[in-house]
Amino acid sequence: MLPVVWLLTAAGIYVAALRSGMTALKWALAAILTGPLLLPLFNSHKRLLLSKAHGRNTALFKP
Repeated sequence: MLPVVWLLTAAGIYVAALRSGMTALKWALAAILTGPLLLPLFNSHKRLLLSKAHGRNTALFKP
């Protein structure tokens, strides 16, 4: 059961990295090795790249 969860996580991270314009293969391989433990690192890296692309003083999400 655990390998199935890790493979599904890797597939999900691969798709999310493709949609975000990140190197998808690198993130998928890292997800295969670490499993769901990679999700917080992936999300913070994605947010860092987004804020770097938009600039430092812009609001990313407005309510």
